[in-house]
Amino acid sequence: MAGDQENVPPAVAAARAAEAARAGPPRGDESATRNAAEMGALRARAIQEAQQGEQTPLQKKYFTADMMSRYQPMADALAKCDAKGDDEAGEEVLANLEEHWDKFMDFSWASQWDGKKFDVVFYGASGYQGYLMMQYLRRVALKPNREKFTFAFAGRSATKVAEMRDREFRNTEWEDTPVLSASYDDVVSIIDMVKSAHVVVNLAGPYMLSEGEVLVDACIWCKADYVDVSMEVPWGLRIKELHRYALDAGVAVVPSCAGSAYSDLGVYLLAKKFQDDFGEATRSAVCYCAGGGSVPGVSATCLKTRAALSSAACGGATEEVARAMKDPFSLGGFIPLVDRNGVKEVDIQQGTGFISTKARPEDEDSKMARVSEDKQLGVWRAPYVNSFFDTRTVRRSNMLMADLGNQPYGATLNFMEYAMLPPEKVARVQEALRQGSPEAHKPIGPYGLTVEEEQKIVKAQGKEYEGDNGPPVDDLSDAWSGFFLHAESVNGNQAKCSFVAADGYFETSRMAIETALTLRFDKEKLQYRGGVLTPSVAGGTCLVERLLATGVKFKMGGWLDSSEYSPPNIAE
Repeated sequence: MAGDQENVPPAVAAARAAEAARAGPPRGDESATRNAAEMGALRARAIQEAQQGEQTPLQKKYFTADMMSRYQPMADALAKCDAKGDDEAGEEVLANLEEHWDKFMDFSWASQWDGKKFDVVFYGASGYQGYLMMQYLRRVALKPNREKFTFAFAGRSATKVAEMRDREFRNTEWEDTPVLSASYDDVVSIIDMVKSAHVVVNLAGPYMLSEGEVLVDACIWCKADYVDVSMEVPWGLRIKELHRYALDAGVAVVPSCAGSAYSDLGVYLLAKKFQDDFGEATRSAVCYCAGGGSVPGVSATCLKTRAALSSAACGGATEEVARAMKDPFSLGGFIPLVDRNGVKEVDIQQGTGFISTKARPEDEDSKMARVSEDKQLGVWRAPYVNSFFDTRTVRRSNMLMADLGNQPYGATLNFMEYAMLPPEKVARVQEALRQGSPEAHKPIGPYGLTVEEEQKIVKAQGKEYEGDNGPPVDDLSDAWSGFFLHAESVNGNQAKCSFVAADGYFETSRMAIETALTLRFDKEKLQYRGGVLTPSVAGGTCLVERLLATGVKFKMGGWLDSSEYSPPNIAE
C-alpha cells in the first residue's frame, strides 16, 4: 500500500471508498485495533469482489473483522497505519502493514506448515468411513509392493480420530500417524489442514448437511486436490458452482468417488474404445448392476444420508433444489437437438413465450423406474437404488469431456442404469407384472434385494448400526458387486465391458484412496487437472489401472462369467 494516493491501484481505491461509505463514524466503545480489523476486512472483501465478483464460501468466512483480529500483528499494523493515515505513515509502518497484509491474503499466517507435508489427509476420519479407509490402507494400499506415501488423519475431534487410529494401527509402523484437528466452525483450522496436504479426502457426510464447500474452496485456494465419497445431488449442485475457480487454479475437485463409480468408468472406457477403434462417438450406453454374498448391514451414516435425501426430495429442500433433483441434467450435460426420432420437445412459459428445451423421453428418470426386459441383451432389469445419481454423473462426464477437451462421448448420448434381476427373481417378478402388482417395480439394491428385503434380513440378524458405526470389514469378505456395461456407437458398432469388485462399502474406500493416489502421483499423465470433475474425467485410464492392480476384475469385449462373481481378496 503506497502512501501516495495516485499510486494506489484502482481496486484498492474503490475498496477504500466503499469501506468509508459502509463503516460510518468510528465507535468510541471499541478499540482502535478492532476498528482497524473491521476496516481491513471490508477492504479485503471489496478488493476480492472487485477482482472476482461474488465471494466464494471461504472468502465469506475468512474476510471478517473477527478473522483479522485473530491475526494480531495484522490488526496492530492496520491500527497504526489508519491512526496516521497513508500519507503520514512512514515507510517502516507501511512496509510492516504490507508484510502482514500479504501473509493474510495468502493464508501463510494461518498455517504451521512450510510447504506440503502429507501426500493425503483424510478428514472426518473418526466415523465409519474413516474406519473403512484405515482398513483399506492396512489391507491394500500400504502393502510392501505399493508406492510409499505419507498421510495423516483429521477431524473435528482429534481425540476421537486418535482413538480410531490407535484401534486400527496399534502395533504397526503407522501407529503414530499424525492426527490434525479441523472444524468448519474454525476456518483457520481448515486452512491449516489443507495447506499440509497434496490431496484431501473428505469423509464427513452427509455432505448436504455440512459446510463442506468451505473445505472444497480452501483446497482450491491452497492448491490441494480434493476427493469425497458423496452420492448426493444437492451437494453436487453446491460444489459445481466452484468449477471455474478450480479450473483456473488447476485443482481437481472429485466428488462421488464411491463404490458405484464403476459405471462412470465403464462408460468412459467404452467411449474411448469407439473413438480409438472406429473414430466414432457413442450413441447410447447402459449399465446393469448386480451383487451377491452375505448382507452385512447398513451403516448409520448411510441411513442418515438416505433420510436427508428423502427429506430434500419431499419438500425439505428449497423449491429450486427439489426441482433440480428431478432434472436428469442437473449436474451438467447437454440436451441433444433432437431425439432418436428427430423430434425436439420444448417448454413454453405461459405469458412470456420463453422457450426452454426439455430432456428427451429416453433420458427421463421414469425410464429406469419400472421392470422390463432388454430383449437385445437378454437381461431382465429393475429400478436400481443408485441409478438416479449415477446417470447424472455420467452426463456430467460427457459434458466435461466436451468442455475441457472438445471430445464428448457423444453429442446424442443416452445413458441408463438398472439392477440386473437375479435369475431366481425373474419368474416371481414376471408373475407380479401379470397381476399388476406395484411390488414388481420396487428398487433393487446392491445385493439383488429390495430395500425392504434387505432391512428385514438386517433386523433379523441384529445388524442395525447406530452412531458412527457400520458393518465390520470381515463381514464384507464374501460380498461382491458387479457392473455390466453395453454401448453402441452412432454408426451401430457395439461393445461390452464389465467390472466385478468387493462389497460397496469396501469399494468406496478403494475408489477414494486410489483416486487420491492417482491425483498425487500420476498428475503429469492426466488429461485434465482442474475443475469439479468426475472420477472418470479426473482419473481416466490411470485410475482404472490402479484399481485393477489392487484386484478388481475387469473384462473388455464382453461380460465376466458367473464363475468370476466373487470379490477380490480383502483378507489381511
